[in-house]
Amino acid sequence: MQRDATPAPGLSDPLALCRAGAISPEVALARLLLAGEAPDAIGARLGAADGALRALLAGAGLGAVQAMLRDVDHAPRDVAAVRAMFDAAVACAPEASVAAFSLGDPAILARATAELVAWLEAEALLGPGCDVLDLGCGIGRVAAAVALRVRSVLALDVSPAMIAEATRRHGRIPGLRFTSTPGRDLAALPDAGFGLILAVDSFPYLVQARVAESHVADAARVLRPGGTLAIFNLSYRGAAADREDARRWSQAYGLSLHREAARPFALWDGLAFTFRR
Repeated sequence: MQRDATPAPGLSDPLALCRAGAISPEVALARLLLAGEAPDAIGARLGAADGALRALLAGAGLGAVQAMLRDVDHAPRDVAAVRAMFDAAVACAPEASVAAFSLGDPAILARATAELVAWLEAEALLGPGCDVLDLGCGIGRVAAAVALRVRSVLALDVSPAMIAEATRRHGRIPGLRFTSTPGRDLAALPDAGFGLILAVDSFPYLVQARVAESHVADAARVLRPGGTLAIFNLSYRGAAADREDARRWSQAYGLSLHREAARPFALWDGLAFTFRR
């Protein structure tokens, strides 16, 4: 459930960030809603140049997104709480449960997914001989898009409700398998089984549940030589803390840090970290 990335220097208000071109209107509106602002109050703050934000405020899915943000605990502190949070969130608003900036709109989520897949292709991380692990797959949107470009995808999530929704949407795609995970580590997976491990906005919850490092240690084991661990949003603590952890993990587990807090997307404000074995 994507939340905040690091603000641009000197700016903290989402409207100011959006007007400065630092974040997209979708992310700006999501941040305002996450901060508890009502759509009417947001509308009253908009100026003549904020037409894109006004159009988003008229979206049909905002009611469900508000309900999800109001009723779901967004600060889980252990794996069981993460599981419960995502089980509840996907029942409220499936698209927004994996990306609040989608505002519940499948078209916005599809654009963000396409942007992510295009970046993976530009980085030469996908290919017909690649076996992919999607860690924290949510409703399966990334796994399904990637499955068309690789040999196989194993998509894991700690939330049974997320796995059920992902299977309902994408379960017939060849080479794609969805299954639940205990959420504490990757101990059940074989050595050198994957060429790419994707973690799209799942690591912040692993960090909160204090199991992120065990996943990195296991990722180093289950990656093939030359394989990549790609983390999009390492946490919600800020880029400085993320860089510190990324560098420490790189040294501790024999991974080279290739991308460090890169900001490669226009629609989404996710930060990219890539580690190579």
